[in-house]
Amino acid sequence: MPYHNVAEFLLLNANRYPQKTALICRNRRISYQDLNQKVNSIANGLLALGIVPGDKAGYLLPNSNYLIEVYYALQKIGAVAVPLNSRVISREIEFLVYNSQCRALFFADFLAPKVQEIKKNLKTVEFLISAGETEGAYSLEKVAALGDISEPVIFRDEDAPSRIQFTGGTTGLPKGAMRSHYAEISQMLGGMISSGVGANPDEVVLIHCPLDHHAGHSWFNYTLAAGGTLIICDSLQPDEILSLIERERATYLLFLPPSTYLRVLDCPSLADYDLSSVKLAQSAAGYTSPEIIKRICTGFSNCRMKYGWGQTESGLGTSLIFTLDMVEKDVPELASIGKPMPFIELKIVDEDGRELGVGEVGECLSRGPAAMGGYYNQPELTDSCLTSDGWIHTGDLMKRDEYDYFYFVSRKKNMIKSGGENVFSQEVENIIRKHPAVVNCVVFGIPDRHLGEAVAAVVQLGEGCAMNLKQLQEHCREYLSSYKKPRYADFVSVLPMDAAGKIRIYRLQEIYKEKFKNQS
Repeated sequence: MPYHNVAEFLLLNANRYPQKTALICRNRRISYQDLNQKVNSIANGLLALGIVPGDKAGYLLPNSNYLIEVYYALQKIGAVAVPLNSRVISREIEFLVYNSQCRALFFADFLAPKVQEIKKNLKTVEFLISAGETEGAYSLEKVAALGDISEPVIFRDEDAPSRIQFTGGTTGLPKGAMRSHYAEISQMLGGMISSGVGANPDEVVLIHCPLDHHAGHSWFNYTLAAGGTLIICDSLQPDEILSLIERERATYLLFLPPSTYLRVLDCPSLADYDLSSVKLAQSAAGYTSPEIIKRICTGFSNCRMKYGWGQTESGLGTSLIFTLDMVEKDVPELASIGKPMPFIELKIVDEDGRELGVGEVGECLSRGPAAMGGYYNQPELTDSCLTSDGWIHTGDLMKRDEYDYFYFVSRKKNMIKSGGENVFSQEVENIIRKHPAVVNCVVFGIPDRHLGEAVAAVVQLGEGCAMNLKQLQEHCREYLSSYKKPRYADFVSVLPMDAAGKIRIYRLQEIYKEKFKNQS
């Protein structure tokens, strides 16, 4: 491979298209040359501080040019990027920073109170760096001023770690997927081929999803590697998004989950905008439906919808392009998550690891050059996830048809994709069970028009105890990020069990998705 560091693509396009707009963020336009020079100044400033290859650097940054600049600066000098969800609570930040052994922590100024609250507990952190001005921390601008705009010697080792991306687990503890430069570049190339975004450097890609997530991270890499223009949205304001699409002639959209498109297309002034430039609407991280596909393909008149499945661990996944014609013909593939993308193998196996045939349901395993190398500092979890010949246990139950289309059946680990965020049932269940009135509970996801999936709970209360949804949510807020709290709940004296004494979660989902629909 001629490239050994993911940041080499940014440098390539800074040389090819120096004056071309690379980023549009909050009405600010940044050229490829200016972006690369800012990246260089931050990279050189970090070197001056003493950051060395292999050092981990976390960042708590919302969607912004700062996140892009910090990420590429870390890549150029061989430091390891650790994106952190800016919505997490202080105790979660503390755990994630310690778990990944971060030596530096970047944060937005509005998150300063959270960071200050746990500052004394961040034992591994030597450098706190604020995107604003925070007492007791370096400012990002002052770090950049320590360096200059000259090109640093780019760290070139494709096998070295590039990023630790946290994803959840069935135990409720996040897992840090280690992704090398080789894996990142392989995933980037596979995604560009699959989406077509790499075929034309004039593509304009508008992203409305967290850039600290794997999908957002992947798509900003695709866009800037292709020499396109990236529009970063930091809030869901339909009129503002529609105006950006029209003014900048956006060609690609990335909204997560699929239902987010409906929130934009429900804008009362939709007909006032020229949206004809959009040719592909990408989505994942939630369920879709013929209704959603039809709305997208009619709302954006020249558009097709691309949908798929993937994981941080696998890097790549499956994809399928939906058209209005497919909806009108009601083709079976509408229920599919698509075919494997380039550079990834998928197979479906039974509990004993034997590969299953067409139509048989089993766990999907993945393998390819874009896959993670394991979980950072978690060897037992790595061993349970990775086989000796490189296959990854996805934890997802699927089946495939004779044409190699894959169909998602359910999650073995019962993860909920709510508003594009990963919520793990067992983590929420463990917190609910802390309440003295609770005997037991079950947490699961149900379809939700706005969030894709919503967190729902059926809670068994002790004799003589009472609780309502608001009280449950207040309890959860003490221990969890707000987006993880149940949106719907029912309180029962006994949880339904089968003859084997097991709670059938998927049966509860069927029952309660209708019951909770009336509460929405």
